[in-house]
Amino acid sequence: MRTVNRILRVCGVAVLLASGVAGAQDGLNADVLRLYGGLYAIDCSQAQSPRVRVERQAISVEQGNRRLTAQSVQAAYSYFGQSPPPGYQVALLGQVQGRHEMTFVVKADARGQFMEVDGDKAVLATLGPALTKARYRRCDAVANQRAAAEVREEQQAQVAARAPVKAGTATTPSELIRDAQFKTAYRRALGPLSSQAWLARMDGPATELKPVGVAGTTYTLAAFCKPHDCNDNSAVMLYDATQARVYGFVHMAGRNTVVGSPPGPVMAQLNGLWRREWRQGK
Repeated sequence: MRTVNRILRVCGVAVLLASGVAGAQDGLNADVLRLYGGLYAIDCSQAQSPRVRVERQAISVEQGNRRLTAQSVQAAYSYFGQSPPPGYQVALLGQVQGRHEMTFVVKADARGQFMEVDGDKAVLATLGPALTKARYRRCDAVANQRAAAEVREEQQAQVAARAPVKAGTATTPSELIRDAQFKTAYRRALGPLSSQAWLARMDGPATELKPVGVAGTTYTLAAFCKPHDCNDNSAVMLYDATQARVYGFVHMAGRNTVVGSPPGPVMAQLNGLWRREWRQGK
């Protein structure tokens, strides 16, 4: 309870400063401030609404004449690693009194930018559930319009990325998987391997599709790998659109698997094709 009382002081302009001089050297740069700085509030139209104020050296949660301030602030774009929540833009990190962690997660939706506040147990106890579970909207119409437009563009791009592709028009593996004829043949060839998301979606790093002649037949070659793990998980696929057949070679977690039951002459070349694409021909 003493810790909580030290963190929050009720007075006209009470501000808790982080200990030491490190806070004076840290801070948000001009680009971060332009994109995410300023005032956020539960209700921007109400002057007494609980709010969050993002400045270069500090971020404060304010309600009436109470203020809880975090310093030593910094931006963490990869705070959630490869699995960010929907609409995530950045996490702004800070400390109260140099030891109590606070996190301000900026997101965007169709209305614009908003912020969610989190922190360690002492911070959460000080603020209480009404402030820590609230959604603080950015009080900047221009910034909100920009963020909402970016959200719409991203949603449109996601829809386009799932739209069917006309046969023969794909240029990458991620487009080829949206060719209905190929997808049917491909899933049939994969069999149980369809449970591997990177194989099923074909949406990882890849080269452009290209024609290759194998055993007297011209195939479309698709080479792709697992996101962030290409060395240990990669594949090449041969697609014969005329016969709606797919043959492939999958290297996954140290094991090699041939898919699609290729005829002998094709099987003899699959390993070489994979090495050419993923081991520089070695």
